[in-house]
Amino acid sequence: MLLAALLLAQTPVELKNLGKIQNKEIDEMSGIARSSKNPGVYWVHNDSGDSARIFAIRRDGTSVGAEGGYAIEGAANLDWEDIAVDGDTIYIADTGNNLNFRKELTVYAVKDFPINGKPGKTTAYRIAWPDQTEFPPSGDWNFDCEALAVRTGTMYFVTKWRDKTHKFPAQGASIYRLKNPSPTKLNKPEKLDTKPRMDGWVTACDLSPDGKRLAVLVQSPLQCVWIFDMTKREKILSVPLAQYSFRGAKQCEAICWDAKDKLIITNEQGDMYEVAAP
Repeated sequence: MLLAALLLAQTPVELKNLGKIQNKEIDEMSGIARSSKNPGVYWVHNDSGDSARIFAIRRDGTSVGAEGGYAIEGAANLDWEDIAVDGDTIYIADTGNNLNFRKELTVYAVKDFPINGKPGKTTAYRIAWPDQTEFPPSGDWNFDCEALAVRTGTMYFVTKWRDKTHKFPAQGASIYRLKNPSPTKLNKPEKLDTKPRMDGWVTACDLSPDGKRLAVLVQSPLQCVWIFDMTKREKILSVPLAQYSFRGAKQCEAICWDAKDKLIITNEQGDMYEVAAP
């Protein structure tokens, strides 16, 4: 199995252009997740600098619901980087940490809701990396995170590393797991595995509908999607199933499964793409 991982070859793929974001309020899209309550609708959000709100769109980029988005009460957008839907719950990852100096990160949870309604009560889960002891670290900066996936209430985080200069992508990433998160105490996810080479910065992830595959989006220097086997338990990153590379998609920051064999990828410039993932 280790040999298979070492010999895994990149598979070049063509991205299918689905459309472009029409809502001018969505100006730096950083996360996408398929709604469980609204067929054909996807929840998206902007990166840092926006208010704490999410928007509803269709897969061609057209806007539905409230044009100005839906405010997530009791939340703050310090650096929102990903969004996930698990069952009837939306999870929003305020886990961006470019300077590696945040001692606490937050994941906000709210029940999925109809687009003609509004979000209900927000639950906040405070997060801290168990292996970060300096803020920022005096050595490697490996504690930024733009990728969250959730399955049956268990959260998975994939980190984004920087090189020694702290300015450019490093090759590696780690995956952490948080079972039974508590809204009343500081949660420290368990570090499961590390992959020394991801070929660039990790900017998003999502779990397949059956929960068996994890898609991880990488941006710069190589644009690609890794597919990992979630049945490998703790060694999730050690034996990837596939790596699909592509070009010319600008600043890709969000990914979600649209079916068992299809993924949607979006960029900060508002382009919507589809890629096959057999």
